[in-house]
Amino acid sequence: MGSDYVSIQHNLWSRITSHLHCYLWIAPFFIFFLIFELYPNLFGLYISFTQWDGFSPKIYVGLDNYKAIMIDPLFWKTLSNTFILWVFIIPLRTLLALVLASLVNFGVSKAKNFFSFFFLLPNITAIVVIAIIFRIFFATDGGIFNAVLHNIFGMDAIPWLQSEQWSKVSIALMNIWRVTGYFAIIMLAGLQQIPKNLYEAASIDGANPVRAFFSITVPMMSNVIFFVMVMSTIWIFQNIADSLVLTNGGPQFSSTTLMYYMYLNGFEYFKLGYASAISTCLFIILLVFSLIMFYVNNRAVK
Repeated sequence: MGSDYVSIQHNLWSRITSHLHCYLWIAPFFIFFLIFELYPNLFGLYISFTQWDGFSPKIYVGLDNYKAIMIDPLFWKTLSNTFILWVFIIPLRTLLALVLASLVNFGVSKAKNFFSFFFLLPNITAIVVIAIIFRIFFATDGGIFNAVLHNIFGMDAIPWLQSEQWSKVSIALMNIWRVTGYFAIIMLAGLQQIPKNLYEAASIDGANPVRAFFSITVPMMSNVIFFVMVMSTIWIFQNIADSLVLTNGGPQFSSTTLMYYMYLNGFEYFKLGYASAISTCLFIILLVFSLIMFYVNNRAVK
């Protein structure tokens, strides 16, 4: 009995040492994960049950932060703002990315690299620079958008950044312009995996480009489209920069997202326990959204 145990232990140790180089290769990733991912998340969950300003000793308050969230009107307002942005951005950005990728995919092959770089340019440009440009575009007096709308449609000036309704539209438009190119690159990679003979057969059968787009491209790209929608959802709910630099969350918190509200509580109001509780709620919301999207996608595929 004892010899069997020793033999098993020896075999286990031999198996570990024989793959030691593999463990050494993946060790940096695990160290990075433990220090910068697992520990901060667990620590954030812990301080969500405390009252802490980052300097004084932590005071354990149990579920008080979560109870306060449930009756906090700003929490629900910022969650509503985030959801409105999600409803506005997701379909437009996904469709626009797919259309742009399709135009490039069926265009001149030598121009694909140029357009790929052009698509990525807004995504790699500093958000502050983009915000300055869009502030000029959205200016009530003398702004490019208002000038175009007035000259073509005769519309009165729109207070893009001063109105509670239009401030959300301003953020959504800037976000769509800034990020669509990145997802167009992902779409383009998916489109290049679709066999060309499918489009040739559709053309022989008399299908026009629009019919081929909805009958071949969209069904064949369903998994890529789903991936883009999930990633877009995560990015929208985790977005701080657009609200911060373009509208500063105003007016009257009308363009403040849930993530930005968490930032305000943590780094301006120094309510780190409350901010961590908001972060935990955001994680749960994203998890529920992702599970619902996975469920809907699996049902659609079946």
